[in-house]
Amino acid sequence: MLFLRHKIVTMTNLNYISFSEDGVEISVSLFVFKEGDTYIAYCPSLDLSGYDLTEESARADFDYMLADYLTDQLRNGTLRTDLAAHGWKVGKAKGNEPDLSDMLGMNEQLRSLVTHSFKKTNVNKTCSMPA
Repeated sequence: MLFLRHKIVTMTNLNYISFSEDGVEISVSLFVFKEGDTYIAYCPSLDLSGYDLTEESARADFDYMLADYLTDQLRNGTLRTDLAAHGWKVGKAKGNEPDLSDMLGMNEQLRSLVTHSFKKTNVNKTCSMPA
């Protein structure tokens, strides 16, 4: 069973992932922008995105993509390795999202994004261990 919690919060550099026997809780940066008629919700620290014709629907699509990513990574036992590959500093019980300056250095798509109009928020999600 998958438990999800989504909350938009103010901009912070304190995004993290915490690990427990039951699953993970994660908080990530989310950039929302419009390209043509499509809204895109993009998380550079995981290189995940969702999109749709409204901002709300793009965020909902991102929620689905994040839940699917977490579930697959937990099931395969590859979450820590994948986070490290994306620049996260991962410890035994907790990890920290890379700083925006580090993400800009690693991610060409993000560098091009910051020259456009966008809205930055954070997303929090809890994902239980898959059965």
